[in-house]
Amino acid sequence: MCRKDDHSIVTHADIYIQDHLVKKISRRFPSFTFIGEETPADRDVLAPDKVSVIIDPIDGTAMYSMHLPIWCVSIGIFFGYKPVYGFVYSPGCGMMFHSDNECAWLNGNRLRVDPDIDIDNETNIFYSSEIRDVKINFSGKVRNLGSTALHACLTTDNMRNRTLAFIGKSYLWDWAGAIPIMEKAGVKICYIDGRGLDYAAIIENGYELEDYAIAYTCSDFEKIRTVLSR
Repeated sequence: MCRKDDHSIVTHADIYIQDHLVKKISRRFPSFTFIGEETPADRDVLAPDKVSVIIDPIDGTAMYSMHLPIWCVSIGIFFGYKPVYGFVYSPGCGMMFHSDNECAWLNGNRLRVDPDIDIDNETNIFYSSEIRDVKINFSGKVRNLGSTALHACLTTDNMRNRTLAFIGKSYLWDWAGAIPIMEKAGVKICYIDGRGLDYAAIIENGYELEDYAIAYTCSDFEKIRTVLSR
């Protein structure tokens, strides 16, 4: 284990998994472009005519380094600036999320959010550790499990885990695997001010999301505004 320039943790497993995935996928799909968290700074950018594979080899490296199970391998497939397919595998939690052309799945079971979940003392909001200046006005549980992609994917299974929303920021590779899964399960994603995510702008911003993003399961964003605000 060592530290990157931003003082975040990287392990030998991060490097090994990313290299392994790039080699395996590129062997079958040699024209694909790869963008990975552990790739040096000269990352290829998304382009309108390219299929890009966006990899976070261990999302939740801090949890992994502490021998805790809340981490996952995240792979997002983009065509140009459009998220198309996602794969998020959490071996420690026994969960494999993925999407196909039409649906989202968890361990072979189709996922579809309930847009009308009740908000009570057992409803969940997940948040990531970089959240600093957001007010949370909420009667339920507020939880941080340590993995952006896993937090995001859990919103797709809200009929079982009672999740209303996840709020986070970080970088595109932290979200890329989860975004297609969420979209095909009916989860909505926008910035905290209501703007949609502009992936070209995220690339221009060094792959960092421009603001806090919210993945939410209810049908009305105004309900989220009453819960999460600045």
